Amino acid sequence: MAKGLKFWKKRLPVTALVLAGAFVAGSASYLAVHDAVSPPPDAGEEEFRLTLPAPSGSSVTVPDEGPAEPPPQEEQPEPTEPETAEPSGMVAVDPSGELPAAADEEETVLSVAADREVALLYVRPVEGTVSKPFSAGELVKSETLGDFRTHDGVDLAAPAGTKVRAMADGTVSDVYADDLLGQTVELRHADGTVTRYCNLAAGSVAVVVGRPVAMGEVLGAVGETALGESAEGAHLHLEVIRGGVRVDPEGLW
Repeated sequence: MAKGLKFWKKRLPVTALVLAGAFVAGSASYLAVHDAVSPPPDAGEEEFRLTLPAPSGSSVTVPDEGPAEPPPQEEQPEPTEPETAEPSGMVAVDPSGELPAAADEEETVLSVAADREVALLYVRPVEGTVSKPFSAGELVKSETLGDFRTHDGVDLAAPAGTKVRAMADGTVSDVYADDLLGQTVELRHADGTVTRYCNLAAGSVAVVVGRPVAMGEVLGAVGETALGESAEGAHLHLEVIRGGVRVDPEGLW
């Protein structure tokens, strides 16, 4: 019994020192954790959260702090109303294919103007009256030959020697003496039309083949060289050919 008491007396100071060290270490750990958990004095009412990494292999999950606040967006300008285009005066076309009345009237005016423009491209070659019109394929009686035949041109009565002029700009395509229609000059025009001037006075032709002529230029003079129309007095026998077909010359002026 005496030996046991003596043993504890020797171990008591060592035990006291161990307990004191453990106390000091525990106090330090407590203060460290307390400082980490407790919010700073100036945090006010803001939430303070301590996030600790989860140990490896642990099933503990770290709570998400939520989506970050989006960055501030720039102010967009207020949309402006589109400007309304002023009407241009154009006429809308019905998709069904029918034109409005105004468009029909405009088209008619343009058509008439175009017809007049074509007519103005040709002038009368002789200032004279029509003594025998174009027969348009019908048979008419020839006063000279006494039979019925077509009259494929128009006769313009004029005194012998009256100047005969080109109806439009063109090129002399032929100059010859026809057995029935006498001295003849042919002109070919830019649109393919051929004008034929017959019954010219002998020796009056002022142009040659291949020469360009202008509208109103003198080609020759009225004569009486057409044997097939010799009984009808002095006149110009005028023919117009388009696409190989003779047409009424009076429709060109």
